[in-house]
Amino acid sequence: MGEGTEGAGMVDAPRGEQVEIVRTGEEHLEQIARLAESRSLLGSGRPDGSDRAGSVDGGFLVSAYTEADYRARLRTAEHFYVAVKGGEVIAFLLAYSSDQVEPDEWLNRRIKTTLGSFLVIKQICVARDAARRGIASMLYYHVLEQWQKSPVIAAVVDDPPNDASSGFHHKLGFQELTRLTPPDGRPRVVWVWRKPREAMLQTQYSISVDLYKHEDSTNWQKLNNFFYITAGLAAAMAFSLGKEGAGGTLGKGLAMIISIIGLGVSVAFSQMLRFGRRYLLARKAAMTELEEHMAWHGGQRIVTWHAADPSNNYLKVSPTGAIMTLLPGLVALCWLAILGVLIAN
Repeated sequence: MGEGTEGAGMVDAPRGEQVEIVRTGEEHLEQIARLAESRSLLGSGRPDGSDRAGSVDGGFLVSAYTEADYRARLRTAEHFYVAVKGGEVIAFLLAYSSDQVEPDEWLNRRIKTTLGSFLVIKQICVARDAARRGIASMLYYHVLEQWQKSPVIAAVVDDPPNDASSGFHHKLGFQELTRLTPPDGRPRVVWVWRKPREAMLQTQYSISVDLYKHEDSTNWQKLNNFFYITAGLAAAMAFSLGKEGAGGTLGKGLAMIISIIGLGVSVAFSQMLRFGRRYLLARKAAMTELEEHMAWHGGQRIVTWHAADPSNNYLKVSPTGAIMTLLPGLVALCWLAILGVLIAN
């Protein structure tokens, strides 16, 4: 898949549909070549492949191999499977280890120097009339269940954007590893799948919790500092007006300066808290993702406990953080009103 893949169906195949996953044989190669040609980039609705502004929602293959190419891979690829229904090949998957990477595979060799050993999903292709039935997922799971030696990678073409393939890999638990542009000029997004390690998940979850608590404490500290500064500015304004009298030129001038400073401080803290809340939600999202992995391995959901219940929508956001962000904005309006009164008088 180093040269682009076709990502199809995310839904289980309907009942009664007998789809069998078998090892590719010589008898399948002619159908595979025809299927690949029908799903190539040149056959995806862009005759010349020159429209790079949009995306191809149905997925595509950048390089559809010839029958001879697939026959050569039949002898070397550790994983070459077809999905067959009624004797007809409706999908296929071609994958091989980094030991089988050819010298001209620039991207895969580049990844090998940094990642080490891996299995590359070179191509995954599903017939148009069989798309979105979970067949691509069946093929992927068939490989992932057998391959435990090293990470699994998949390189998806990003120009034009292969939205179907990117979304497909993300839903299967792949994570974006890097972005590279081979000599052919078409940028790739490299996705990687690694078998979860429970001890590592626990350690990362603990770190993410600490980061979340640190971000939350930082936001509260910002709000406390804001109130201290605001109280100090308010006291300074009362002192300046009380000492010189409301009509005193010096007192009014100082009060106006203090109002401007108060307005600027309020806006600044409002922005700091707004971005602080974004960081907080990002930390929470990371915790949620790790929690899902741990729940899969027998753990309990804590951050997302009953989050699917409509009455618990507040668990998905941070209402308190929104209020924290709003408070400096309200104080800024107060400073602006005071400044307006001072100018008017």
